[in-house]
Amino acid sequence: MPYSLLSKAIQFAAEKHDGQFRDGDFGLPYITHPVEVTTLLRYTGGISDEEMLCAAALHDILEETSVEPSVLKDLFGQRTHDLVVELTRYEPNEDETKGMTKDEIWQLRANLLVDEIAKMSSDAQTVKLSDRLANVREAKLTKNGEKLKRYVRQTKRILEIVPKTVNPALWKAVAAEIA
Repeated sequence: MPYSLLSKAIQFAAEKHDGQFRDGDFGLPYITHPVEVTTLLRYTGGISDEEMLCAAALHDILEETSVEPSVLKDLFGQRTHDLVVELTRYEPNEDETKGMTKDEIWQLRANLLVDEIAKMSSDAQTVKLSDRLANVREAKLTKNGEKLKRYVRQTKRILEIVPKTVNPALWKAVAAEIA
């Protein structure tokens, strides 16, 4: 059966994200986001590699749930595990943010994210472009004013460090969303 591992990854993600919702008024169940990222990777990015698609479906699992990385390796293999770990954001701890304002913390997190993306493999950057495309589309609907402007600026920084050649279709789709 084609994409049997992907089906398993989506089912696993749906189970682990159960009860979680996206931000904003009347946010959808969280699983809609990993499914959208997977769909964008496949149909906008043209990626048919099952391990990359699994990584897209699981890209937030370590950040948003209590799943341990070793579980991903056991269930979905080394490459999917490695991609998901690579895509997982580092979150500064209380000591690192002590005395900072909300805006300063946001800036610290933004700088860390950009640094992480710069060090990612091209496969992880491709998944990240799908994630950013989904997120920027949602941001345009759920954020406004300075929050939206700040998110667009961050997205521009990401496009400055991710080479267009990583995935021209996804890169251009992200750029079009923030134009």
